[in-house]
Amino acid sequence: MKKLAFFIFVTTFFQGFSQDTLKICSFNIQFLGHFQTRENAVLADVVKNNDIVVVQEMVAAPVDGFYPDGTPFKADKESGAFVAEMTKRGFSYWMSTEDTGPTKNHTPTTASEWWIVFYKNSKVVPDTNRCYGFVAQPLVANTPYDRVPYAFPFKAVHGKSNFTLVSVHLHPDDGKADVIERKAELDALVSWMTSLKESNKDVYVLGDCNIYDQKEFVDYKTKNITSLNDACVSTNSLQYGDVAKGEPYDHVFYSSYSTEDLVKNSFKVVDLKAEILKLVPAGTYQLDPYVHDDFRTKFSDHLPVTFQLVTGKDTDL
Repeated sequence: MKKLAFFIFVTTFFQGFSQDTLKICSFNIQFLGHFQTRENAVLADVVKNNDIVVVQEMVAAPVDGFYPDGTPFKADKESGAFVAEMTKRGFSYWMSTEDTGPTKNHTPTTASEWWIVFYKNSKVVPDTNRCYGFVAQPLVANTPYDRVPYAFPFKAVHGKSNFTLVSVHLHPDDGKADVIERKAELDALVSWMTSLKESNKDVYVLGDCNIYDQKEFVDYKTKNITSLNDACVSTNSLQYGDVAKGEPYDHVFYSSYSTEDLVKNSFKVVDLKAEILKLVPAGTYQLDPYVHDDFRTKFSDHLPVTFQLVTGKDTDL
């Protein structure tokens, strides 16, 4: 009995220090739930080897349900088809309680968006004891947000680690007024990150930030907020037709609290076209010459971005 008790003690002790590597993907899929030509199975195959996939721009609910005010909504065939393909590949999903938009919500149109994250529950589970949900109210005509971001906290199954993914789709375009509006959104997000009143301060703000160059976020470095896409690598598919049209829209912002958990140099922009060509028989799609309207409706106008975390190093549980 003494030997058994010692074995249990040692096993339990070292489990607290166990580690795992989590592969996380952020992917803005243009108007998911709108285009009927979407190649959902191919897109799901592109991201299936990740442990978490955070998707932006889902414009209609994939399942039947009720808004918080009790009003029912119906499942959308197009977004439901993508969710079905992801679940076939072993993902569970966590969805926002309703949609958010600049001028309206509770509408299955491109005027508003739902937040959704897919995850493999063999690696992580939602941590609903932490601060989660929309980071601000109201969800329509909010100041400063066009679309109010949503916080998804998770805890690792292997290795004691907690972290929060905040999915965003910030104000678009590069006019002077647009940059000012986007800065207000970024300021609010940084304030939310740095004033979070809970022990878990491992927060990653990720998604379509619509940023055009490093000048838009360089000031946040003084507050120890950094982007994994600090080099501003292009993340839009327009670059396939003209490299000069590439823009560094997608980012993953994190604070100094999260540095210990990040796998160094793990951030990458996925070459979506190259991955598609690996997955399908030659000649399935006509991708050269590149036709943007065809590509964005079948696939997306953004490329997936990925990074990795190591569990078990977390010191602010």
